[in-house]
Amino acid sequence: MYRRTVSGQVTVFISLIMMCIFTFFCVLLESARTAGARWYLQAAASSAMDSVFSQYHRQLWDSYRLLFAEYDSKEELAADFADFLQPYLNTENWYPMEVSSVEAVELLRATEEDARYFEQSILDYMKYGVWNLDFNVSTAQDLWDSAREAGAVNEVAEAYRGHTREVLRLEKSLKAISESLDRQQDMRQKGLEELHNYDGSGFCRTAKKLIDELRRMPDLVENYRKRADTLARGLDSSSRECSTKLELCSQQMQQLLEDEIREYEAYVREDGERRQEIETLESESKEQIHLVEEAVRRAREVEEMIDEWESDNNEGSELDLDELWGSVEHDFACLSIRGLSFDGGVGDEEKEGWLNQVESMCGAGLLELVIPPGTMVSEACADLKEAPSQIKTPLEGDREIKFFDHLLVDEYCGSFFRHFGMENQDGVRLSGSEKTVLDYEIEYLIAGEDTDRENLSGAVYRLLAIREGMNLAHILTDSAKRAEARSLAMVITGAAALTPLLMVTSFLIMSIWALGEALMDVKGLLAGQKVPLVKSKGDWQLSLDGLLAAGQSGSVERGGGERGFSYLSWLKILLFMGRIVPQEYRMMDLIQMNLRMEQPSYRMRRCVYQAKIAGRITGKHVFFSLGFVQRFTGGQEHSYPMEVNVERAY
Repeated sequence: MYRRTVSGQVTVFISLIMMCIFTFFCVLLESARTAGARWYLQAAASSAMDSVFSQYHRQLWDSYRLLFAEYDSKEELAADFADFLQPYLNTENWYPMEVSSVEAVELLRATEEDARYFEQSILDYMKYGVWNLDFNVSTAQDLWDSAREAGAVNEVAEAYRGHTREVLRLEKSLKAISESLDRQQDMRQKGLEELHNYDGSGFCRTAKKLIDELRRMPDLVENYRKRADTLARGLDSSSRECSTKLELCSQQMQQLLEDEIREYEAYVREDGERRQEIETLESESKEQIHLVEEAVRRAREVEEMIDEWESDNNEGSELDLDELWGSVEHDFACLSIRGLSFDGGVGDEEKEGWLNQVESMCGAGLLELVIPPGTMVSEACADLKEAPSQIKTPLEGDREIKFFDHLLVDEYCGSFFRHFGMENQDGVRLSGSEKTVLDYEIEYLIAGEDTDRENLSGAVYRLLAIREGMNLAHILTDSAKRAEARSLAMVITGAAALTPLLMVTSFLIMSIWALGEALMDVKGLLAGQKVPLVKSKGDWQLSLDGLLAAGQSGSVERGGGERGFSYLSWLKILLFMGRIVPQEYRMMDLIQMNLRMEQPSYRMRRCVYQAKIAGRITGKHVFFSLGFVQRFTGGQEHSYPMEVNVERAY
């Protein structure tokens, strides 16, 4: 039987070749799968991060249109991310992998870096909205310059208004000295008449009064000296401090203010000449006292001589009284009391008092003075213990912010926070149903106090200051009003010529006039009226007679009208003038306090704006796990590590 023999070399060879080819294909497939696994992991991580950030605080968005996720710790956010990532890894596909570890390497919160991320969240919302800004972007610089100049003018006015009072007190010291000299002259004359009439006892009484008056002179001179020194030091200090303020003003306003300041310097120079004359009165009074005391001693000797002569019953002889009293009269007549070579004092102290009364209205009772009649002031109080501004209060320095961004932040404040005037005269809110801890929230952003009353008072004071500065700038550029102020200064000082005293008193009148108009402006704004940024002659409402009447009555009329900016717009101007960092921390205070009314655990420090996650993942080979490939690769472990980093921000 024939047996056929078949050779197997080709089959074995082909099998080996096919195994190599299949192994090569598996390596190629595994390489492609591994690359796909990395893309899949990145997509899964991005999707998981999107899911994490989709958990933004709903009430925060509904109430304030701000997007923040609330997480207390990095571990809490990392755990949420892992939970959202796990379903992608559990899916049966060509990309088997497991989570090894997840770590939140970076969290940027609303309260960090001087509220930079809180501000960015506001701008992200505001830049895509449609807003009717109170101030055009093109005029933002002009607004800033006007507000800054008004603040500088007000500070200069307040400083030199105080110096004018020192000037008037100094004038009153001079008047007291002059009146004392007048009384001394009257007593000297009276004493001479009494000696001429042989009235020794009357002369002694008059001389005693004269001595008492002379003894007052050193105190009067010292009082004058102290006030003159205080004025000189104060003017020197104010000159240095106000030099930087003047740099904030326009050239025209700077020149006008410098002209007024030079009048104070002229007054000090003039007073330096008067001082030499006054200083001599102290030493002269001591010599005069000695002379009067000697005259009294002589007068008593004469009286004793007369008494002795009368007791001796010297009949038939007469005393020569002319000779006896004449010697005393001659010595007493040597007493020289000269008057001052200049006039001093205030001519009309009543009108000066009315002007001072206008300024005193800006004290503790200012709020009651400007609040519309029948309006109830909120007495709400806030607990600021855990407020962001108290935990981290940026008191020093500030960071830059663009003009337009600052306007947008202020516009946001006007749209989402409450202010005075949003309730009727019974204290019932006219709009908005959401309950808030404080009623005057924008005022809190300005003043930062814990009660509505204090915040409203702080905002009113700041508003009064900026309106006073702008009003004074108007007066200084109005020649007619300057002339009116000078005329009233002539009445108050009693001066007929353009003396330095007259000019500094004119500046006092102009600054208080500006203050009185500002009081009317603020009262009108709180009553719902409008006030323009820069007034024209037609917008001015307070006359000088009305100013004196206001000081006499202790009250002011309501100002404002239909033209200009509302109270809310003026609050935005105050915000615009302030530092941005404290303002934004106070905004977070309000948001936190209001949201805690429904969610007591809410804290702004937990609000996450941006996060970065680092994950370590263990992947598994698929095509390397086939038996023939395992034998080919040596049967090694077929898992491998992968890392994924993902970052998100609202």
